[in-house]
Amino acid sequence: MTEKEKEKQDRNARQKESGEKDRKLPENTKEELDRRLDEAEEESFPASDPVSVKITK
Repeated sequence: MTEKEKEKQDRNARQKESGEKDRKLPENTKEELDRRLDEAEEESFPASDPVSVKITK
């Protein structure tokens, strides 16, 4: 395995670990994300306004 391939493999492992941590945060539960989306839809009435949902890590 070349050095470049090893770096890519290490980077992918770190990204996967980070993504798993993000999914475990209470603000990233499906219920919370659905609630925030519903709120954003209500706030964007009339429909001509774009839906704005802020997602942070």
